[in-house]
Amino acid sequence: MISIDRGLLGKGQLGDVIERHIKYGQYVDQLDIIVFSNKNYDNYDLSNDVKSFPTKSKSKLWYCRDAVRIGKELFSKTTYDLIITQDPFLTGLAGYFLKKKFKARLLIHFHGDFWSNWRWLVEHPLNFIYWIISKLVVVKNADAIRVMSQGQKEKLIKAKISEKKIRVISTQINLNIFDKKDFFPEDKVKIVLHVGRPDPTKDYRTLMKAFRLTKKKFKDVAFIQCGGLDALAGLVGTNSQKLHRWLLKLVHKSSQNPNKGEKLKSVLNHYKDVDLGIIDKKLNLESYDKVTQDVLVTAYNLANVVILSSKSESFGKVLVEANACSKPVVSTATTGAKEIVQDGYNGFLVPIGDAKALAEKVLELLNNPELAKQMGENGRKLVQEKFSDNTEKIINLWQAICENKI
Repeated sequence: MISIDRGLLGKGQLGDVIERHIKYGQYVDQLDIIVFSNKNYDNYDLSNDVKSFPTKSKSKLWYCRDAVRIGKELFSKTTYDLIITQDPFLTGLAGYFLKKKFKARLLIHFHGDFWSNWRWLVEHPLNFIYWIISKLVVVKNADAIRVMSQGQKEKLIKAKISEKKIRVISTQINLNIFDKKDFFPEDKVKIVLHVGRPDPTKDYRTLMKAFRLTKKKFKDVAFIQCGGLDALAGLVGTNSQKLHRWLLKLVHKSSQNPNKGEKLKSVLNHYKDVDLGIIDKKLNLESYDKVTQDVLVTAYNLANVVILSSKSESFGKVLVEANACSKPVVSTATTGAKEIVQDGYNGFLVPIGDAKALAEKVLELLNNPELAKQMGENGRKLVQEKFSDNTEKIINLWQAICENKI
């Protein structure tokens, strides 16, 4: 496997990436993962059967080259049946070179809404080059393609990619972990949560506009952002603090109940080495860099509404995680979001780039707690029906590729 997710190297995990890959490893003889990284990372064993190898590249320019080099070293020791890449770009290109040399099968993942998406294409000058690489080299030579949504599949079919090669399997959600917790007391201040990495596709400018519009009409609101501290720091000034004051307040309120208090204190232990950027005190916005899975689940349960402002999403895992925790969502109508959010049932969909519409729907939920509660409960039901554990589907796909059934 070739990935860009450095959480697989044991640092900066956002969500359940390690747990998912450990589970995959239980179904195969050996799962080795090459991860694009700088020199500050070391080999990391997720389990006895799952190991990660950083490229330790001096520059991003050498990611692909270094991944191929490490891949050759791994192939010299082990015969691999399948190469899996996280995207159809540089990880896909590295996978293509290894497939060509060692005759292994190649599975390409589309974890983003890249094709037939002009918004993604204009985000960065290199995106056009990436698109050319994916279209003319990687996808053309892939044995199979895994996409996150039916919308992505339809785009690839329109681009003359064989439907037989394409499988729709979304990223799985562990409903035992992402669940509603009952140890958080009500608070006068309502919380709006955004979760996302510092990536242009997340459209932080629109997000900030939506936050400010919401604050103008609903004073007792705070905003929490997990994962995008660097992106927000580029828009507003930052200060640093060690612990989340909302969690501290909750621990204090829960102190009379030992069991509840202990649960919260155990979560707080994850914060002791995490810097919190207090961004725009007037707006009452707080942002974290990278958080553990426990902290992420805590954040979902703190929230009254979860918001997503992305320009493009192939799936929208954040929306599923929020619904799994019985929280209503407000999202831009990306390819992925439209397959998760049933407008008016488990959340709201608004036009991409429309900060005013985002704020209006957030306000509707903040002002109508019963509606928010019902949408959250609807979301939990929907997730249970559509987005529960799909590990078996993924493993079956791997096996079918290795047996030349695709």
